[in-house]
Amino acid sequence: MHIAALHLYPVKSCAALSMQEAQVEAPGLAGDRRYAILGPSGRVLTQRDLPLLASIRPTLLARGLALDLGGLAKIEVPADGFAAACEAQVWGRRAPARAAPAGVNASLAAFLGTEARLVRVDAGAERSFADSKPVLVVATASLRALNQELAGAVGMERFRGNLVVEGAAPFAELGWPRFGAGEAEFAFAQACERCEVTTIDQASGSRRGEEPLRTLASGFDAVFGACFRVARPGRIRVGDTLLPG
Repeated sequence: MHIAALHLYPVKSCAALSMQEAQVEAPGLAGDRRYAILGPSGRVLTQRDLPLLASIRPTLLARGLALDLGGLAKIEVPADGFAAACEAQVWGRRAPARAAPAGVNASLAAFLGTEARLVRVDAGAERSFADSKPVLVVATASLRALNQELAGAVGMERFRGNLVVEGAAPFAELGWPRFGAGEAEFAFAQACERCEVTTIDQASGSRRGEEPLRTLASGFDAVFGACFRVARPGRIRVGDTLLPG
């Protein structure tokens, strides 16, 4: 049983970055969901609000962030460009943040068709912009079991996991109180209850009907994957053996 893939989501609800290795920190994988896009009220926008967010492709720079807006435009923000103090709301939780310059936000708003602000979590924050617990683990066998129940198979990208595990039994990730991988250790927090984001094509940002959410709700208690907190920080890599305990 080993890590088959590692994914970061630098900007919450935007496209993934596939990694060969990652540093695990208390708030999750380094670089994961450290940025977000706020709507007019200061609430963090997600694909539930705007499926088009999936088509925004971020790149982490040595000192900053670049965004490809669906292939139509590219913007780049240096780290020191996030200067204006603001507050982000994530499921009722308020998080201190820093906003990108007005020109960047104007480009985002034009692409998304709504007022938008790109923000970075404030330095020293104890949490990222993740909805709940910081690390989402999904097993390839769980996806195979789900796809057997669907008329048309879906890909693992629909489930936006951080660690994709090969070699585990279907849904085994829901039964691990703890597990180690590489230098890090993780502790089970909760099953991941799914929403309409699973119905969104992660390449185009378009909705694709009711599946797989309808089948998840009817036969899997709407659960797919498990959320873990970080019990011990450290480096992890694709290929690392998982040691449940």
